[in-house]
Amino acid sequence: MYEDRRLHPIALIKELIVSVRQSIIPIAVVIFTLFRNFSGKGILSWWMYPLLVIALIILLLAPALIKYFTYRYRMDDKGIRVKYGLFFKKNIFIPYERIQTVQQKQWFFYMPFHVVQILIETAGGGKAEADLSAVPASVAQELKDLRAGKIAELVEEGAPRQEAVDAIAEVKDEEKPLFTFGLETKELLLMAVTSGGVFGAFLIILAFGQQFRDLIPDDFVEEQFQTLIRFGIVILIIIAVLVILVLWGISIVTTLFKYFQFKLMRFEDHLVVEKGLLQRQHTSISLERIQSIKFIESPLRQMLKLATVRVVTAGSSGDEKDSGDIVILPIVKKAKALEVLPQILEGYTFPMEQLERVPKSSLRRFFFINTFWTIPVILIVGILFFPWGLFSLLLLPLLGWRAIAEYRATGFYATDTELVLQGRPFIARRTDFMLKQRVQSAKRSQSIWMRKGNVAHFSVLLKSGQTHLESSVRYMESADANRLYHWYQPSKR
Repeated sequence: MYEDRRLHPIALIKELIVSVRQSIIPIAVVIFTLFRNFSGKGILSWWMYPLLVIALIILLLAPALIKYFTYRYRMDDKGIRVKYGLFFKKNIFIPYERIQTVQQKQWFFYMPFHVVQILIETAGGGKAEADLSAVPASVAQELKDLRAGKIAELVEEGAPRQEAVDAIAEVKDEEKPLFTFGLETKELLLMAVTSGGVFGAFLIILAFGQQFRDLIPDDFVEEQFQTLIRFGIVILIIIAVLVILVLWGISIVTTLFKYFQFKLMRFEDHLVVEKGLLQRQHTSISLERIQSIKFIESPLRQMLKLATVRVVTAGSSGDEKDSGDIVILPIVKKAKALEVLPQILEGYTFPMEQLERVPKSSLRRFFFINTFWTIPVILIVGILFFPWGLFSLLLLPLLGWRAIAEYRATGFYATDTELVLQGRPFIARRTDFMLKQRVQSAKRSQSIWMRKGNVAHFSVLLKSGQTHLESSVRYMESADANRLYHWYQPSKR
């Protein structure tokens, strides 16, 4: 009745793309290093060069070919079974009741063939236990139906579980949404322009360049560096600006592709997020798993009164990169978010206007904690690299600005059922909204020096993915820290 199935042939193309992307740089570096070291010594003959090219092609294509031709999956009445491998064979069995997340992705070249990628994840890890890289779209619905039947059987046996609740949310995605929120093109473009992705693009290019560092002669690098110095400071500034503009352009295109046709939908007991151009992603979030809501505001977006809204979830989101921390509103006017979110997330009031601030005396403490460690660094760098090392003095005003910004961003507020903590952990301002029932633990801490100043720290722990997330307020008045600490404690009867 139940037979092994193979992946759609388009899966081979996808696996080849992944294999080439992951392996081409390290394999090319190894082969070119061998060529560089041995070619001048007469060790390699002319007929060996084609062999090196053939070896490179085999190393690139073999993993994808082996996985595709050996991959089999089967869905029966108990669970899903997956097996693949040639020399190291893997056999995976996942009972339906253990499935926590089923995520669908659809690459743009999948659409004409009506196939999707299905990622199946349990509560045991932060990545997918089974990856059906290309299967007919009907398989996704078949999997939902099989899960629904198994879960109904569990409920009839009197053993409901959180996994069952999450799975029920997954199988209801065909319902009509109660609320839908989408991004217009101009909002998406504004998000791309104001994002800090330029730094991410720079790091990616830097990491890419590191792969070829050993292949570039040191003399060549030094010669190019000396040439740049001869151009003068004006040319260097122009080059730096052009590089930043190119990186900014890359960041904008990447953001547009990632959040193309973004859509947030509210169903009876779960949220669904859809996004992506080249790869369409479909993520389901059970309302029972949401632990807190985060507003993230970079300095630029804060001036424009814009924010990114994320939800922190227990368990996994089905996406290893965003596990436990999922964007539900990539960019939105803060006032609009405070108006829309209560319609999506019941139980939250988002009392942003009632935030209480830390005392003015805490400003000097923020100054001290941000700048004291830089003084020895500035002295050492200034002496060892004089006179260029004197540029390290610029750290002081930058960190002074950060201290003021951190002080102004720090706030808190508590109702009978809800807690709001605001701060600036690094550059962006973060506001955490959480229900009392979702807080795992609360901590009040105070050093000897803080006791003299009558201030304290307060922090809470929340579930986030497979780990925990800490939210805290620093240098608040001791009385306020005590009040929040007692707020979390069970009331005495």
